[in-house]
Amino acid sequence: MKRINPKAAIRPTPEAKGYLDTLKDQAVFGRMVDAYLFAAAYAIKKNADISQVPLKERQDMATISIVDEQVRLALEAGVYGMRKRNGQPEPADSREVLEIMTKYAEVGLNLLKARWEGKTKTQIQDDIRRIINGETG
Repeated sequence: MKRINPKAAIRPTPEAKGYLDTLKDQAVFGRMVDAYLFAAAYAIKKNADISQVPLKERQDMATISIVDEQVRLALEAGVYGMRKRNGQPEPADSREVLEIMTKYAEVGLNLLKARWEGKTKTQIQDDIRRIINGETG
């Protein structure tokens, strides 16, 4: 399994960055990177379709090194697991693993944005707990 280079940049699209700013401003997440990676995990869990995700005009947000090693490993394993589950080839290198994870984050953020539209900080945090605990929704 190819690991993501710790020096690699996490680079959301401007649209994603805008929503990440909102989630941080509302204090739903302490760091934008945490919201972005939660979105990636959510999309992986949902087996979301990432085939049509454009990754244009992205902006550096952070390096992957600030992500807890266990979180990074879980996301990397999730990428490999979904590729296998969907009959797709393994990523060729660490750059491709990061690109796939980024696509999941972008799709996941859109799914969560729709799910959380009109919700308060407390309602969103309650929903995050439900998602983590595997409750329906």
